[in-house]
Amino acid sequence: MKKGYWEYKWLLIGLFLLISLSLTLEPVEVNSESNLPPGMVVGDDQGIKIKNDGQYLVDIRDVAPGKKWSTKITIINIEKDTPYHLTMNISKPTMIEGTLDLSQEIQMTLIYEGKEVYKGPLSGVNKTVNLQDKSAPLSLGTFKSGDTKMLEAQFELDGKAYTNRDFFKKNSVENTWYFKAVKTTLPDTKEPDQPDRSLFEKIITRFRLPNTGEEWRNALLFSCVGLFLILVLLLIIKHKKMEKKPPKKKKNDRK
Repeated sequence: MKKGYWEYKWLLIGLFLLISLSLTLEPVEVNSESNLPPGMVVGDDQGIKIKNDGQYLVDIRDVAPGKKWSTKITIINIEKDTPYHLTMNISKPTMIEGTLDLSQEIQMTLIYEGKEVYKGPLSGVNKTVNLQDKSAPLSLGTFKSGDTKMLEAQFELDGKAYTNRDFFKKNSVENTWYFKAVKTTLPDTKEPDQPDRSLFEKIITRFRLPNTGEEWRNALLFSCVGLFLILVLLLIIKHKKMEKKPPKKKKNDRK
């Protein structure tokens, strides 16, 4: 009877810890699968911050002929000791309305860190570059911790190529830019004759606090599993002691 009671109690404890683990680790797992990790901050000069899905909506409505404008997007890696490689794609237009196909008529120039990386229609496809091709995204390079870079998009709609008929209906277009950051490693720049770190430094590095979401997830997982094993071990020891303990003798009733 006692053996069945202890087995039932251990089963309940194990189920409770497993449920706690799943609830604790689920949010971290979602973040680890996002296109932009929390350490990569991307936003434009209008105050729009790109969320962790990496999607940036380009929405142009009722633009006048001859109009020129630009948008600056700042990209920062604020995550300590974690470099990322950033890429960018442009979707096919998700909405085109009006007489003109603005995805073809609006000319766009992308300037990254002072260098022109694309020039052509808003659609992202010209004679030599196809930014809609997911297998060949535009590489924005590697971001070390603390790196800040800027992507500038310049737009223009020709003011001489159209008549009033082209603007009888309001012309609108939408497409989405996709940013994706992947954790990477930097080349080893350590000199061959550089001495190894001391034992004390190695111990400090080994027991430092986690920095990334993945490291926190692993730390929580190992901690919970370790506590669970210790608890089970203590219960087993206690149960063994109770089994070895001789039963108390009943005293004879005095007449």
